[in-house]
Amino acid sequence: MFSHYKDVVLLMSRSILCAVSFVSAFRTLQVHRGASAGFLLHGLSSVLGVVCLLLPGLSVDCSRLWVSSIIGLPLLVFSFFWLNGDHFTANLALMCALLLAACSPQLTYDTRLVGMHLTHAGASLSILVISVFTGNRTGLLGSLALGTWGLISFLDTGRVKPLCIQVGADCALGAAILAFQMALKTPL
Repeated sequence: MFSHYKDVVLLMSRSILCAVSFVSAFRTLQVHRGASAGFLLHGLSSVLGVVCLLLPGLSVDCSRLWVSSIIGLPLLVFSFFWLNGDHFTANLALMCALLLAACSPQLTYDTRLVGMHLTHAGASLSILVISVFTGNRTGLLGSLALGTWGLISFLDTGRVKPLCIQVGADCALGAAILAFQMALKTPL
C-alpha cells in the first residue's frame, strides 16, 4: 500500500507538470512559436512519464527523454533572445542544441547526462541575464526555479528519498515553465 501511495504522488506531480506545460504551450502560441514548441516538448516528455507510471509493463526507452530537455530549454532561450532583438545569440543557442541532439546516438550515457546538466545551467543563466537586463521579474523567478530544478537532480539519493527528489523536480520545473510563460507574455 505504501508503494501505491508513492506512485499516486508521483503520478499527480507528473500530471500537473504535463498540464502546466500544455497550457503554457497553448498560451504562448501567439507570442512566439519557439517557446510554444519548447513547452510542448516538455509536455510530451511528461506524458511519456505518466504513461510509464500507468503501464509499468510497457518497455519505453526513457533515455530518449533527454532530447526534449536538450531541445526544449534552448527553444525557450531562443525565444527570450529573439524577442529582445538578439537574433544572432538566439540562433547560436538553438544551433548548438540541435547539434548536440543530432550527435546523441554517438554519446555515452554519462556524456548525455553532462550535456543535459550543461543545457539546464546554460538556459537558466541565459534567461537570468536577459531578465535582469530587461527588468523581467517573472523571467528572473523562472530562471531561479529552473536552477533549482537542476540543483535537485544533483541530490544524493542515499540521503534524500528518491520520491522527494522526483516530486521536487517536477514542482520546480512546473514553476519555471509557468513563470517563463508569464514572462514571455509581458512586454520585454
